[in-house]
Amino acid sequence: MLRHPQFLKDLVTGTAGALAAIHVSPEGLVLGCSPGVDEDDADRWSAVMAALHAVSNRSTEIIGLSTAERGLWGHSVIEDRSGRTLILVGANDGSMLATVCGKNAQLGDIAARLVELADSTVAVGAAA
Repeated sequence: MLRHPQFLKDLVTGTAGALAAIHVSPEGLVLGCSPGVDEDDADRWSAVMAALHAVSNRSTEIIGLSTAERGLWGHSVIEDRSGRTLILVGANDGSMLATVCGKNAQLGDIAARLVELADSTVAVGAAA
């Protein structure tokens, strides 16, 4: 059974243009999602996030940063042809937060909210 943590409900209901949100562990396990995301979609979404997380972390090697210079994975933004956007943010505990945004969403506001959640203990506490 999927969990619907309050911080993900608030993100979707309180942020214009945010359609759905998910919280995934560093191993790619679904920790929670916003209401309306079914279990099959959550599982597919978490698999994609885990793969993107790996690619994002490895990309620092491509641009030549040494191991000592690499920090936490920041974020990725993917837009599809219909105008929807997926924003992924790495949290301090290694987990990932993501939101699907509508065509006319204020992406900067949504990304800032995701970063705020990722940097706070809200996401970490929700995983516990």
